[in-house]
Amino acid sequence: MQVEELLEYVPESINLILEPTQNKGALYLGNIASLFKSIKKNQIRAAISICEPLDTKGIQLEQHLQIALDDYEDSNIKQYFTQTNLFIQENLNKGNLLVHCMAGVSRSAAIVIAYVMWSQKMTFQNALLFVTQRREQVYPNKGFRQQLMQYEEELKTLQ
Repeated sequence: MQVEELLEYVPESINLILEPTQNKGALYLGNIASLFKSIKKNQIRAAISICEPLDTKGIQLEQHLQIALDDYEDSNIKQYFTQTNLFIQENLNKGNLLVHCMAGVSRSAAIVIAYVMWSQKMTFQNALLFVTQRREQVYPNKGFRQQLMQYEEELKTLQ
């Protein structure tokens, strides 16, 4: 299915996760349609797409990180946490950022939860609750939740 066809059937779904501050942009979590329909409205300057590669012609972003990863319990999402945390941190210093996958439920949610754990020094459970309170459909798959719990242990050793 082409992106144009997909967008006819998929409504935009985007939520604000971290409010903008004086020196940082806002962090949004959304679905595939939010990449195409929310960029201008939410003044998004950078994005992380964690799904199959997309044709993003016509989308005006300063930075766009694309990660091809399937939403399977045995997919290794943890290998991207350092890269995505640094990408989010760097680009929030420049403006608003969107993290999305197809539905904005599992893959992108796991990336955002990992960032919240790292940047806000939260446990996995607290970060999951924090993000879910802002986007109720968040539900990383079982394998991603296990990797986020492992990541929590790794973060403890760094503090």
